[in-house]
Amino acid sequence: MFKQYRHDLQQLGKPFMLVLISEMATLSALLLGNITIAWWIARHGGARDLATFGVTVAAASLLAIPLLSPLGDRYPKKRLMAIGFIAIAIESVALALLAQTNFYHLYLIIACEMIGVCAMAIIMPCIQTIASELVPAEKLSLALSMQKVSGSLGGIMGPALGGSVIATGGVASALWIHVALLLIAAFAATRLPKAVTANKPAALGPAQWLHELKAGLRMKWHIPLERHWTIVTLVIGMFYAPAIGMMAALRVTGLGLSAFWLGATNMGIMSGMFLGFLGCASFFSRKLGRFRALIGAAQLRAAALLLVGLTASPLMLAAAFFMLGISQSTTQFVGVTHRLLAMPPNYRARHASVNTMAWQISSTLGPAVAGMALLHASVAQCYVIFGTLIALLSVGLALIPKMREFLSVDHDVANGWYQREYPAAFRNYNKST
Repeated sequence: MFKQYRHDLQQLGKPFMLVLISEMATLSALLLGNITIAWWIARHGGARDLATFGVTVAAASLLAIPLLSPLGDRYPKKRLMAIGFIAIAIESVALALLAQTNFYHLYLIIACEMIGVCAMAIIMPCIQTIASELVPAEKLSLALSMQKVSGSLGGIMGPALGGSVIATGGVASALWIHVALLLIAAFAATRLPKAVTANKPAALGPAQWLHELKAGLRMKWHIPLERHWTIVTLVIGMFYAPAIGMMAALRVTGLGLSAFWLGATNMGIMSGMFLGFLGCASFFSRKLGRFRALIGAAQLRAAALLLVGLTASPLMLAAAFFMLGISQSTTQFVGVTHRLLAMPPNYRARHASVNTMAWQISSTLGPAVAGMALLHASVAQCYVIFGTLIALLSVGLALIPKMREFLSVDHDVANGWYQREYPAAFRNYNKST
């Protein structure tokens, strides 16, 4: 398996290695930061502060992502990524200094986090779509899989560092490591080749900005498959986002476990994703077909959440989050490559931004829903309820028009599929490129 992995890397070339390094450092920093801040808030402010933080930050992301999404289709990606990483590093320095002086103030933490929100709104669409500029279409699926493997490795490192450093050195130490990882990601981004940014118009005035933003949102709405897929995913995310976020921290603290086990839950997810993108997701896709693999992964996610609510064993808790990682990797492997290829190249960053925006809507509403649920039920009971609801909602994926047809075609046919099937959604395409 690892020999095949090395062979695949060689096919993609040295420039793509820089993307993988940046991806690894980014995910590692992101998850380390999420764990550290969640633990800091959970220990000092409890469920109410965690819910307030989650709702506020997600709502800000919901505003920032659509407003900043045209940048990724217009300006050099490596420059945007480097600026964004440096901005988050500055934010993390401020948070580290607060933690170093033992000063906890929720709204000051939220204010600092707003810098990271804007930066990630620029960075993530670039990371998600840059592979399409570096590799030919026939290698895009491989490139995206390698990105996910690299990101999963970073995701394993981040929680491992976060949990162990918090337990031994405290929150401030973990945040200083967060800064270092972001600077590594920024350095890798600046070393990307100039070819990545070729043929990008430089000017983007307010009128053109608004036009491109509207074109991206209009495209998403007028493609029935994308519209329904996004809506179903958004509703599921309302229950899934808090389950792997604020509720995970509360479940660990409620069981009387240390920060190490909060890191272990995140490591479980990322380890599952790592194995999934390294080969398990591809295996399930080949054996079951993309459609059945997607539905099966959705039901596995529901079963894992039920296990989180029903077990008091820390090892079983970590195993349940590992199942979530397998499920998540399979879901992404099945859908992301096809959806990216199906979209015209000059819509891909905006397409990724709208998907991210849908997740942010879920992340905004999710903590509020979880907060209300926690007023009437325990954290364990909420996991059981949310898992049951996700199992029911996942059936909606099977009812999406043309879902089976779309997932059954190979990558060559998927390339440009949306424009062929739904030409009306792109009637202003030439004006927005």
